[in-house]
Amino acid sequence: MRYISLLLIALCLSSMAIAQEKEKMNKSHQHDMMEQQIDHEARAMVYADKMSTRLGLNIEQKEKVQQAEMKRLEDEQDLMAEMMHETGSKMKEQHKKVEQNFREDMKEILTDAQYAKWKPMYEREMKMHNRTAYKKGSKK
Repeated sequence: MRYISLLLIALCLSSMAIAQEKEKMNKSHQHDMMEQQIDHEARAMVYADKMSTRLGLNIEQKEKVQQAEMKRLEDEQDLMAEMMHETGSKMKEQHKKVEQNFREDMKEILTDAQYAKWKPMYEREMKMHNRTAYKKGSKK
């Protein structure tokens, strides 16, 4: 009887410890999500500032570019979350769709002259990004 009561006490204590650890993990996950959101907002703001400087955007265009970049970053994050469940060719297809949507958003926001100036800059950035991603992947 004594062993059973000790066993029950140990079981109760361990279940309380597990519950506390689970609660800490949930709070940590929520904190990480908030940090990612802030990071996306900061990156979108920096991108909008850079495009505003390079393309001479007005305030309304700058805000729309920031929103489009924020949407692109969130779509890419969702895509990365799905990456574990998809095949390589399907992932590439989805990534191309995200990039195409972003290009369409930018075409709606920018004037024809601004878009003509933006497109080669964007393609150059994507080319550099893809090379960097490839090099990082090959070192692992």
